[in-house]
Amino acid sequence: MRTGVSTYVVGMVLEFRDPTRRRRFLLAALGVTLALVAGVAALSLGNRNAGTPPPTPQKAVVIAARDIPSRTVLVADDLKVTQVPDVASYATAFTDPQALLGDVTTVPVIAGQVVYPNMLVSGASGGDFSILEPGELVTADSPYWRAVSVQVPRDRAVGGDIVAGQHVDLYVTVQIDVLTQNADGQYVDQPTADGLISGKSTKIVFQDLPVLKAEPDGDLYVLKVNAVQAEQIYHVAAVAPNSFSLALRPDGDTRQADVTTMGETNDRLIATYLFPIPQLIDLGGGIVGPPPPSSAPGPSSSPAPSSPAPTSSPAP
Repeated sequence: MRTGVSTYVVGMVLEFRDPTRRRRFLLAALGVTLALVAGVAALSLGNRNAGTPPPTPQKAVVIAARDIPSRTVLVADDLKVTQVPDVASYATAFTDPQALLGDVTTVPVIAGQVVYPNMLVSGASGGDFSILEPGELVTADSPYWRAVSVQVPRDRAVGGDIVAGQHVDLYVTVQIDVLTQNADGQYVDQPTADGLISGKSTKIVFQDLPVLKAEPDGDLYVLKVNAVQAEQIYHVAAVAPNSFSLALRPDGDTRQADVTTMGETNDRLIATYLFPIPQLIDLGGGIVGPPPPSSAPGPSSSPAPSSPAPTSSPAP
């Protein structure tokens, strides 16, 4: 009987084992697998997004819709707007094409080129100008650019036809006084022992200067120079007013003339071009005018024709 009861109990245990146990195990395994797959997917997506840089901010700027020659009055068809990265180099670019209509280009503008203030001169009186080139920034190594104004009358400024954006050479004509010490110890204006005398002297001092602004009606021109040139120009303007002249350079000509042997004075011009030098005429104390005839010719005789002897021209 004991043996039979034990067998019956064991049989009952095996018969009533939970039939859903295997199903729960399979569902748990499937859940773990799905969780692992989701984690791997999330990690992969995060790494992919981390390697993509954020988009660069953009700004709208005005560009040339076509090639625009210099000294052109802008119209609506000359300009359009495009998007560019919002970086420092575009900080001064124009953003509204309507504000530029009627302005005049000072340099040729290529199609697609961003338009900056120093490319234009305002069509209205008193328009502003820019000293720096398009996109140029002031750094520790930048030249010390300055804008100076010079007073030049029309007849010494190409008839007043110079406009902003062109390049010029600046000439200076000054009076040089040569003083010598006489026997009394006083300084007098007289030739020196080696032949130096007082007089005017003209020299080209600065070449290829950009014209930032031109007001020919006021004989006023604003030029771009460096700090040393500005200092020298203002000194000349103080000690020798009305001494400046401007010569217009061709577009694109950036050559520098060798000025070491240049400069003009009266004696150099006379020696170079052989100008005849005026001389004193010795009239012998007589009356200025044709001499009176010594005697009147008789009615029956006539003076024989004669040819005047040739004379030589004085040496220059």
